[in-house]
Amino acid sequence: MSASANPPVVSPRHLDTPSRETLLSRFAQTESLSRTLLGVEAFIGIAALAWLLFEPVHLNTPIPWITAVIGGIGVFRHFLAHFFLNKKRLDQLRPDAQFGVHSRQSLIATSQAVFQRLGLNPKAAPVFLIREKDVNAHAVRCELFPGLHMFNGVFLNRSILHLLDDAELASVIGHELGHVFPYAPLLSKTYAIHAAVAALVCGALAASFAHVGAILLAPVLVLWILDLIIAWPHARLSRSIEFLCDDYGVQASGILPALSAEMKIAVESECRQSLLTKALQCRGNRGETDLHSLVEAYDRAIPFGKADAATFERELDQALHHLRREGQSTLGKGFLKYLGGQEDTQDNEAAQEWIQTQLAIQQALDALPLAVPDRKPFLSGSHSWTTATATALITAIESNPRSVLVRLQQEVEDRHSSHPSPSRRILFLWRHWHSSSA
Repeated sequence: MSASANPPVVSPRHLDTPSRETLLSRFAQTESLSRTLLGVEAFIGIAALAWLLFEPVHLNTPIPWITAVIGGIGVFRHFLAHFFLNKKRLDQLRPDAQFGVHSRQSLIATSQAVFQRLGLNPKAAPVFLIREKDVNAHAVRCELFPGLHMFNGVFLNRSILHLLDDAELASVIGHELGHVFPYAPLLSKTYAIHAAVAALVCGALAASFAHVGAILLAPVLVLWILDLIIAWPHARLSRSIEFLCDDYGVQASGILPALSAEMKIAVESECRQSLLTKALQCRGNRGETDLHSLVEAYDRAIPFGKADAATFERELDQALHHLRREGQSTLGKGFLKYLGGQEDTQDNEAAQEWIQTQLAIQQALDALPLAVPDRKPFLSGSHSWTTATATALITAIESNPRSVLVRLQQEVEDRHSSHPSPSRRILFLWRHWHSSSA
């Protein structure tokens, strides 16, 4: 959404939701196509192996062997970050650890209850805690063959523990387990085939050209193509898979805690987006502050728990003062790259243009009317939710299609996003589970 295309919503928003049956049908169709892709991939690998066997003279130099090893191992390169991530399994936390309302024991109990309700083996996907401030969680599935996992895991950012209660957290863990088990595409469960094909094709290419440059060029080409193939189901079905995983989260927690969690996460994301805008505005008021330092100051000032404007501004001022004394900035570079793709941004036109775009977008979002002006009844925790609470929220969303639930770009239009809007996620869960129980 560009800065010039963000007036208040004047036409009804996209609030339709698919049925669970439709989503499952789409997923099954994609899995069928994935099996075809996997067959083609295996055929190419066999063809490369046959060529190497019938032309063994090409294997007399080390180049094809080295290239094959790089290609085969390179398939797993994306998982290295998770192997070396600063993470702890829930049972490895200190006995006295406390994160908001959660203790070590309550986290273990919540996690175990989720696995039990979903009929899953906890050892097949350990739950980890990572020290991240983004209100988020993610999952990883890496299987050599279906059922033979190499590295699976659910990763909870510390910030989400401070935001959600036990029942809400159960829905998040259940959602992430949906990515690991029932809704993990086939192509994420056949890494042994991907690695074998990458090694064989890389080796064949290197043997064909017999040039030292092939050691790097062949793996780069083959792994790039394989990445596109493995990511294809997610690219095709990203929002559908998110809906299905939300549904799986409800199976772990119940409908009301899942709705409460969706609402809390959406409102907190809106708040943090607004605070980021305040930090960017700070640069315009303080020209001496470079953008790297500013984003690092934002990262230091934003809390693990619920954010509020007054505390954030005070912490931001302190962080900026501390960074000026240090005279250096390191953490902000990676975060800035994540936000806007800018790496070398100090006092250059690209950085200024990016900032102005973000400020214009936020200004347009701030002008949007809210479907639920008073959010307090929906943010006090899952224990306070009743069927009447959920009905009131659904009615507010459906009766105000020209308003937004939260002031986020994704809420205005999610057709080009990998995740559905908060409104559509809430509507999907209620429409499916309420109609099922009626």
